[in-house]
Amino acid sequence: MPYSHFDIEALKSSLEQAALAGYIYQHQQHMLVLQEALNDDGSALNNFIQHEHTADQLGLQFGLRLSEKQWQFVVGITHSNQDRSYEIGAGNLKGDERAFNLLYAFYNFPKGFYTINMPLACNSQQLTQAIEQQLFQLDSMSFLNTAIKTNPMGQQVEWMKDFIVQQALDMKVRIQTALL
Repeated sequence: MPYSHFDIEALKSSLEQAALAGYIYQHQQHMLVLQEALNDDGSALNNFIQHEHTADQLGLQFGLRLSEKQWQFVVGITHSNQDRSYEIGAGNLKGDERAFNLLYAFYNFPKGFYTINMPLACNSQQLTQAIEQQLFQLDSMSFLNTAIKTNPMGQQVEWMKDFIVQQALDMKVRIQTALL
């Protein structure tokens, strides 16, 4: 299902009724971004993760973009760290990146902003592949390879990567469910 039958107003209304976020920001006539994303129970969604050794921190946001009459699921990723030599201001974002709010209360200054795009109708394997190709392979994200923890079964897992994929998958499914 490409979700192409939804116009932006109907989509926004459905998402608001599902209480997926404190506010849904409409960017022009083709994009919606969930501001202050919420869990199923209405509590604030944990959308920040921090590497325990490098202090690199990522913030996640979710949105939808209409592209060529098809809705895409978009994950916005803000990256910050201790390096104060460079920081991104909201005014430095280009195009649709401007729909994402960088004004979070970060412990550090934002150093990078990335968007991951995939069809809203994609399956979990396609979502994982899109995140791998569009985020995890970036040189600036190499620190994710060192964020390793041992799970209860004694296996080493790249926990930050797992967190990003799981949060994105959960929100995509919640959005799809809201549109049924």
